[in-house]
Amino acid sequence: MLRAKPVTTAIKHDKECFQHIQDLYFSAFPRQEQVPLPFLISKTKKPEMKFDAFYDGDEFVGLTYTVSRGDVTYLWYLATRSELRSKGYGAQIMQHLREAYPNNRIVLNLDIQNPNAPDSEICKRRKEFYIRNGYTTADYKCIFNKNKLDIMYIGGYVSADEFAAVFKGFFGPILYLFAKPKMVDSIPV
Repeated sequence: MLRAKPVTTAIKHDKECFQHIQDLYFSAFPRQEQVPLPFLISKTKKPEMKFDAFYDGDEFVGLTYTVSRGDVTYLWYLATRSELRSKGYGAQIMQHLREAYPNNRIVLNLDIQNPNAPDSEICKRRKEFYIRNGYTTADYKCIFNKNKLDIMYIGGYVSADEFAAVFKGFFGPILYLFAKPKMVDSIPV
């Protein structure tokens, strides 16, 4: 059974846990998708921001970062250690999120699959994973930091305006002006 360990500013006192989180974060997400880790951790002072490390017993298996606004929770990051993928940990983490936010609609984004891209198969498998876990693709896309993203949700539809509001709540009004995601109906691959 997985257990979630909250990652807060006190993480600096648990060097082993912090090292696991840092290693996975930097290896799982492309540099252009990374928000500085100290910034993410500092934001956990607000109750709507949650950073969790997941353990199976004493073994670190993955992490999530979520941002909530009202009844919408944005799953910003989800990663499992590469050597532990396809062992059911991702599905267990997804189940944990549904239990942690039973009354919320959960939304996420992922790279749009480009059949000609070198990571096409990875993008395809990620999307299939979310579909197997009950997620539906939204009728809009997002361009954020030059990334072309599909939006998926579970627990009820999340509009483009609601999705943008979560970003604004995370970044604050000033940083949002620079980081603002652009919502569009379609994106050519």
